[in-house]
Amino acid sequence: MHSTVEKTTLYLSQIAISGILMLILMPIISQYLTPGELGLFVLAQIYTSTAVGIANFGMLVSYERNFFIFEKSSEDSAKLISSAVAFVIFNLSILLIVVYLFQSEISDLIFPTSTPDNLLFFVLIGAAASSLSQYYLTFLKNSGLAKNYIKYTITSSVINFIIAIGLITQSNFGPMSLVYAWIISNSILFILLFLILGRRLSVGCDLGMLKDMLKISLPLTPRVFFGFMNTQLDKILLGFIGSSGLVGVYHMGQTFAMTIFQFMTGLDRVFQPEVYRKLFSNKHINESHEINNYILPFFYISIFMALIVAIFSREFVSLFLSNEYQEAIPIIIILSIYYASLFFGKITGIQLIFAKKTHISTLLMFAGIAINVGLNIPFIMKWGIVGAAWATTISGILMAYVFYFAAQKYVKVLWQWHIILLIFSLFILGVAFALIDYSGSIIISSYASIMVKLLIILIYCILGYKLNILKKIFSSFNSFSSFSSRP
Repeated sequence: MHSTVEKTTLYLSQIAISGILMLILMPIISQYLTPGELGLFVLAQIYTSTAVGIANFGMLVSYERNFFIFEKSSEDSAKLISSAVAFVIFNLSILLIVVYLFQSEISDLIFPTSTPDNLLFFVLIGAAASSLSQYYLTFLKNSGLAKNYIKYTITSSVINFIIAIGLITQSNFGPMSLVYAWIISNSILFILLFLILGRRLSVGCDLGMLKDMLKISLPLTPRVFFGFMNTQLDKILLGFIGSSGLVGVYHMGQTFAMTIFQFMTGLDRVFQPEVYRKLFSNKHINESHEINNYILPFFYISIFMALIVAIFSREFVSLFLSNEYQEAIPIIIILSIYYASLFFGKITGIQLIFAKKTHISTLLMFAGIAINVGLNIPFIMKWGIVGAAWATTISGILMAYVFYFAAQKYVKVLWQWHIILLIFSLFILGVAFALIDYSGSIIISSYASIMVKLLIILIYCILGYKLNILKKIFSSFNSFSSFSSRP
């Protein structure tokens, strides 16, 4: 248990440091870049990340799954990651050449306004480097080398932060300031990982292992493409129907709300490998509530983070962002529901991958895209960026519900739904108050608003105590502390 708590603490520390850097950077961006300039960079990231995702052919997912088959053999484990990386590098090289040759035509087609020279190509290089780094980071995560994982990711975040601040405030590069920071930090991260881990991981390509990974990953390729597009459809449609300025404001709100998902991802790096191990050892069959009991504290902490972000979004935006970005407040509140619901997707995704039913995910993703597009277009036309946030949230919740039933069909995990719904209902209550407080439909002083929000948090903590969840969390940390203090 102390190992789990140590890893959780380390990963959350990394998320906290990255989050603090982001919170410092966001006000600076809002002061020096217009929503339109920020929107161009955001759209470039969306399109290049989608292209890079396709070029990966879902290989990262299949590599992570097969890692646990070969983890006890250092030689086979090295062959596995080298095969995956070599395959992806080949694909990305072709993609970079094509975009370099036709970037002007592509930019005219996908961007609502003119863009700086080489914006698309440079962002693509950064996205490619980031993608390749994920294989080595996954190796570190699954190998239990949390400290190394944290060291490299924090280094990359700090480099990006320093370069972005320097260029934004001391140059006239505009949105290219973010581009240069993006490409330099991601490239340094990949080069560091490649050089350092290359000492213990052989370079080459095992065709047999590659073939086995492709059997799992190829059915995932449409899901990767459409799945990523599905998560970015709100901003893509805002760019087409509205403007890059709307994308910039929406992105600022989404970035703050996404700290919820980033927090979950920090936890995910701890519980995902363990859930895989429990599934491979048939713990979900032999002990019916084994996975539920293990996951519940992670769920409680994740929703607590979502609650904090939702109810204090108004205070953050009002204090730190310029007037051009004040409309981001309701975006943060609404999207907090969406990101909170994604916790379930982390588990159902593991279930389907474990069962080798990745094609089910792809088929369901098409349904999700249809719902997302069908809601986003009329919602954006009627309510603008707020409509985009609601459409994304509604479609996300619906698909989480559908994925749950699909995953349960192939790998049954017993959940204590009465506890989960009680926790989530209190979170929704906090979100509802935050929306009412922002809308001004009920006149309430700033002091009274803060007191109500603190009361909601207190009730949430009391609920965790009554359900014995806090006891499990504190006992885990206490055991870790006593273990760490031993001579």
